[in-house]
Amino acid sequence: MKCKLYLHAKNLPNVAGLFKGKSDPYAVVKVVKKNQPAIEVGVTEVIKNTLDPRWIHPFIFEHELGTPMFLSIAVMDKIPKETDKPMGSAMLDVDSILGAKGNIKAKKMKGGGIIYAKVTPHTGMGDFNVQLRGVKLKNVEGLFKKSDPFYEVLHLNDGNWDTVYRSEPVMDDLNPTWREAKVDLAILCDGKLASPIRIRIYDFEKKGDHELMGEFETSVEGLISARAFAAGGDVNDTESAAAFNVTKKGRDAGQIFVMRADISGVEEPAEEREAEEAPPAEEEAPPAAAAPAFVPAVAAPPTYAPAVAAPPAFAAYTPGAYVPPPPKPTFVDYVAGGCEINLGIAIDYSASNGDPRQPGTPHYFSGIEKNDYEAAIASVGKVLGSYDSDHLHSVWGFGAKYGGIMRNIFQCGPAPEVNGVEGILDAYRSTFKTGLAMSEPTDISEVVEAAAAKASQAQSAGGQSYSIMLILTDGQITDVNKAAASIFKCSKCPMSIVIIGVGNGDFRAMNFLDDMKCGRDIVQFVPFNQYRDNLHALSKAVLKEVPGQLVEYFQMHGIQPNPPVQQNEDEITFDEEDDGVIEFSF
Repeated sequence: MKCKLYLHAKNLPNVAGLFKGKSDPYAVVKVVKKNQPAIEVGVTEVIKNTLDPRWIHPFIFEHELGTPMFLSIAVMDKIPKETDKPMGSAMLDVDSILGAKGNIKAKKMKGGGIIYAKVTPHTGMGDFNVQLRGVKLKNVEGLFKKSDPFYEVLHLNDGNWDTVYRSEPVMDDLNPTWREAKVDLAILCDGKLASPIRIRIYDFEKKGDHELMGEFETSVEGLISARAFAAGGDVNDTESAAAFNVTKKGRDAGQIFVMRADISGVEEPAEEREAEEAPPAEEEAPPAAAAPAFVPAVAAPPTYAPAVAAPPAFAAYTPGAYVPPPPKPTFVDYVAGGCEINLGIAIDYSASNGDPRQPGTPHYFSGIEKNDYEAAIASVGKVLGSYDSDHLHSVWGFGAKYGGIMRNIFQCGPAPEVNGVEGILDAYRSTFKTGLAMSEPTDISEVVEAAAAKASQAQSAGGQSYSIMLILTDGQITDVNKAAASIFKCSKCPMSIVIIGVGNGDFRAMNFLDDMKCGRDIVQFVPFNQYRDNLHALSKAVLKEVPGQLVEYFQMHGIQPNPPVQQNEDEITFDEEDDGVIEFSF
């Protein structure tokens, strides 16, 4: 999917030097994947004289959910005619950002300062082409100088005005004509042409303390209408155009005229275009019908039909640019809106796994390398756990006896929930020290139904919640039909089930559960050994169906994503400085 990245930083170190004011920071962004060279995505604009920059320029990049990908961010101080100086750097995991509340994370940088990264889905909706001209703007520079005006465009986002575009300044001019701008509609207004935008005009200052000259509020539709109103006249004749009045503290501060305002780069969906272009299908002769029974005609009463005057002639309609419908919600839209993802784990301790003291069995602890279950937990838990915002997980076991009593569900570890992948691994290992006896049957129905009950309870508690149940098993389920019945019963619940096949056993029963067609599809089966040496393929397989299953559940119940969560900086999930190693193997 396409994503867009926004950056801002705080408390950067000042590397400008003594008596040279503050640094002028900009950021360089690269995408880093395993066994591939880093690819530069782009460079932000330079922000003058600040150690707390908020860059406007967004970065668009491709990302596949669950695929290990990092963003390398280097912040530099722009020094004219000299080599730019580094101010700080950091590496951020894309999936961990997408899984965080509001899709935003903070990280302490090497060299100093904190970088904030926000990643959201990006849907191409075309570009808005606009050119503005100011007339008789109010001078704020002083008696013997003229202001150097530039403008910013702000988009109303959940009650906050976010800057989405900044023009270049026009120096020493109170009647500036700014360069034409091209702004992505998805960034400018989420594709909603009637959505309010605010345009603020500032007097540029080299030190960065720009002074407000005035502002006005409109929309993309409003700008297009203002330009259309003047379309028949000379664009240089300001009296023929519809002007926007600029105000500052309620007082007139000049006018803004629209020289250009149109949308480009949008095509109709292929299926609609093909439907329009396709020739009409030839009608086939209908089959001979039986002779109808005679039904006498009934004369209808006469109706009064008054004479209708011909409608007045109107100018021919000229269709405007095609504007696509709003995009369908995505998995990331729900997560960004605060949907809680809850990951639970169930582990197979049944006797069919073999004696854990014997080398070669899935549970064997060598003390040197991870066994099959540990490797699966570490790899898959990392992928799915990225989207669990609190990283607290229930860990259950099944297929063992305690005190001679068969347990098809029991708690692993001393606490009802554990923290992160390391907590899952600790709970898994500690269970072997609790006196359990690996036994039969292998029955997953109780853990499935317990997970479904917990998922339904979480969703009914208010807000949006969705659960993922990760089941690790050798696949030797005793009664597959009983398991199928439990999954069918739970298919209406807000949950997905990912079954990881551990070892080299017979997984036909697992494939049956994955492929069965009854109720909502909530099962994804992944044989771990098939992917253990290819984490890209493993991540893709694990997350192949879960995002679509979540969206399907909420759409079936008429539940739309909430607006993106807005967090104060002290509420944003914070990661410590990198240790110099990027862990791709998890």
